[in-house]
Amino acid sequence: MPEIYGRTSFTTKLEATFLEQGISVTTLDPYDGQQPVFDDEQHAYDFFIRVCGHDGYLSLLQKTFRETVGPLFLLGFSVGASTVWRMLDHPDLAKRVQHFVGFYPSQIRHYLSINPECPVSLVFPKEETHFSVQDVMIALGEKDFVTCFQSSGLHGFLNPCSPNYVFDLSSSFLGAFQSFDFADLNCADLNNRLDACLLNALE
Repeated sequence: MPEIYGRTSFTTKLEATFLEQGISVTTLDPYDGQQPVFDDEQHAYDFFIRVCGHDGYLSLLQKTFRETVGPLFLLGFSVGASTVWRMLDHPDLAKRVQHFVGFYPSQIRHYLSINPECPVSLVFPKEETHFSVQDVMIALGEKDFVTCFQSSGLHGFLNPCSPNYVFDLSSSFLGAFQSFDFADLNCADLNNRLDACLLNALE
């Protein structure tokens, strides 16, 4: 699930990575195929709130999830990651999630009471303006299925449209997903191997 900018070159490359491995991919675009051009991050956020909104994005995810069969591997970025986290509060949906990886999910701080019953890996930025990343990571670290990582980049470091974009970090994570064998999704040690892959990308 993309962030407030919608589809970016990074999410398109990720999509291609999975398709090359023969894995079916659905990208939930909050703008339904539109490709808006934003002046800055505030413009992007205001557009997102007007066109989709947090609850609208959650409804889109829930609808798509119910129309999809089989176990699922989920990726989310920023508001997309926070939206997936909110969906995990519904056990009937969460039980189908094989693993969820979320990057800089800042809105999670408002939903710390959620206790997902599926493996979750969250990659936080070095710091956030409006809250303590360390405090949120400590709270999440007490949950059974959640593993937290912290990168050296700021919020949006994977996104070429963000002022905080870091080419080297983005390339490292893209390389990590390209090197990971997603064709073996049913492997019993999938979750440990995926976390090791993410950790390697942060070194």
